Amino acid sequence: MPEIALQLYTVRDDVARDFEGTVRAIARMGYPAIETGGALGKPDPALLKLLEETGLAVAGLGYTLEQAESEPDAIADYCHALRCQYAITYWIDESQRRTADDWHRLAERFQRAGEQLAQRGIRYLYHLHGYEFAPLNGKTGVEILLEHTNPAHFNLEPDTYWVEYGGVNAAEFCTRYAHRIRCVHLKDYVSKPEMHDIEIGEGAIDMTTIVRLAFQHNWDWLVVEQERYFRTPLESAERCLHNLKRIIAQVQGQM
Repeated sequence: MPEIALQLYTVRDDVARDFEGTVRAIARMGYPAIETGGALGKPDPALLKLLEETGLAVAGLGYTLEQAESEPDAIADYCHALRCQYAITYWIDESQRRTADDWHRLAERFQRAGEQLAQRGIRYLYHLHGYEFAPLNGKTGVEILLEHTNPAHFNLEPDTYWVEYGGVNAAEFCTRYAHRIRCVHLKDYVSKPEMHDIEIGEGAIDMTTIVRLAFQHNWDWLVVEQERYFRTPLESAERCLHNLKRIIAQVQGQM
């Protein structure tokens, strides 16, 4: 059964002002977990204490592909210390993804990095940002990645907003590649072409189908994220949680 987490980028300004207070507020809302950027070395004891006191789990930690390639031991040690099973790469620089050959090279690198992390008990994901859907000699970047990587070592964390921004229906994409998805960023928008963020379940994306897929295919995490708001970030995070729980209850009632 998938669990819910909040990507801390949603409340980035609040975190910058008051990390501890914001994390405690997230826990009080009812979020069981957070996703955030990763680090290397030993975790701050204050962070470990905060997670213990709030009961928050860590759904995923972000690392660059270069870090995953060069420092798998350090990544694994940090993830294990926070009891987190997922390392996630969020972004690939444009200079590394201009051609189909670039994407083939990226697939090789993701595969090797994923093998290294898997040997250390960490699962490796790539977060989609929309540019992966540009056509390149009859294929897209994401198609090349998935055709040339092993699901035992490398899988996806699609972001529903950015999939749509890339010109693809998010529910259809998640249906097609459900077997390669382990976590998903749930981010909704009002309408195209402006695509202003709105709380989950109040916009254009078929969130019900995506949540149903998560249950059917045993994805691990439903990660809430927003980047722009009509309310304060914390109010949006709470409203997203309320809406997502309603969608989950609806889906479970139909299964």
